Amino acid sequence: MTSLIHIFECWDQYSRGKRKRQDIQCFERDLENNIFQLQQDLITHQYQHSTYDHFYVSDPKQRQISRASVRDRLVHQIVYAILTPIFDRKFIFHSLSSRLGKGTHTGVLLLHRMIRKVSMNGKQSCYALKMDIKRFFDTVNHQSLKTLIRKNIGDENALRIIEVIIDSFKVKGPQGDMGIPLGNATSQIFANIYLHELDNFIKQKLRERYYLRYCDDFIILSCNENHLKSLIPHIQKFLYQHLQLELHPKKLIIRKLNQGIDFVGYVLFLKHKLVRIRTKQRMKKRLKEVYENYLQGKMESVELDQRLQSYLGILSHANEYKLSQAIKNAYWVRKSGIFD
Repeated sequence: MTSLIHIFECWDQYSRGKRKRQDIQCFERDLENNIFQLQQDLITHQYQHSTYDHFYVSDPKQRQISRASVRDRLVHQIVYAILTPIFDRKFIFHSLSSRLGKGTHTGVLLLHRMIRKVSMNGKQSCYALKMDIKRFFDTVNHQSLKTLIRKNIGDENALRIIEVIIDSFKVKGPQGDMGIPLGNATSQIFANIYLHELDNFIKQKLRERYYLRYCDDFIILSCNENHLKSLIPHIQKFLYQHLQLELHPKKLIIRKLNQGIDFVGYVLFLKHKLVRIRTKQRMKKRLKEVYENYLQGKMESVELDQRLQSYLGILSHANEYKLSQAIKNAYWVRKSGIFD
């Protein structure tokens, strides 16, 4: 974790695509000395995490993002790069968030396959129990997280660095320090380590075959609605007793397939997939904002093209041909300068 080779490799990974940012450039002006000093501080147990800058984003609901200094973010990358290969092989296949080769599009593909299996290609009923954990990132219990990590990591020097990061962000709760910040690379792996316990409970104890989780959103499919209802108190009890977490009461939903099953921004039916209406609205709004920035000279045409392609990529995973064509037509007509 503290070898110079590893630290420089992590710097390359972290700074890739960010070198125009002022804080990155400032750190890079004296890169070797900064990294040598960081290595020394890590080895001699002198490293301390600095305070966070907090700001809010709306995506679509308001979320607090906590941004650490460049030096601390480099340490996050160092720890993330070490922990990921150790824990990733322990995670279940259907844990989708922040993992290489997974993600939302893989989740949609897997869920569609599950729908066809459970419904026997539409020959029987299919229901989805969709759940969300209430204020997950704010309520992760520090002591429980440290215990889970210690089950797999035996090196005390490494554990000290990891625990410094965990303790760098906390709020007092009824059962001790809580919370991991949105924005840290380590928060992604910490979340998966924490919720891997839930994955194991649902797969091994409840024996649910058709289960998917993306961060703190998870879904179970069954042909029996009453069976899904019977699972709720078991899951609630496990979350509270073992992880000090609660299900979000307003996001606990059972839906029938013909109503559409909403998951990771898409609404799935037996034979087709649509993009969630709110996602479409945000997409149109952001494209308009991006284009206005382009007209005002705040954005290069290359970045505008990249944004367009990313949104078209989202639509390509659903049956949204008309919307894709409408966006292409609007974009190319505007870019050609006809309305300039």
